[in-house]
Order: sequence, then structure tokens, then C-alpha cells
Amino acid sequence: MIINVNQKQVEVAEATTVATLLAAMGYPDRGIAVAVDQAVLPKSRWATALSDGACLDVVTAVQGG
Repeated sequence: MIINVNQKQVEVAEATTVATLLAAMGYPDRGIAVAVDQAVLPKSRWATALSDGACLDVVTAVQGG
């Protein structure tokens, strides 16, 4: 199935979860925020399976001054 991650199309297997997608793409498990279809998804729900056409926005926290 095809989903969008930060406005880029990505092909993933059926039943892929947010957590497995993030790990496969090399995102850390801390310091990021995820929105699925414009709704923030708490880390406690990252086991949620994605659906075809889902749009994910992944934001990495950056520290600086």
C-alpha cells in the first residue's frame, strides 16, 4: 500500500504500524512527534496499523539557541 510521509510517497506492507514504519525509516523512538491524517498520535498509540493513503507528518525535536 502507499502512504505519504512528510509529503513523500512510501510503499509499505499491509498491517504496517506507525512504530514499525518509524523504525524502518531510521527515526529515533524519542524526540519526535507524529501526526496521522492531521491528528497528533500519542506514542502510546504508535502500534496503530496504517491504512492505504494515510498521511503522516513526522517532526523531530531540535535543540538550539
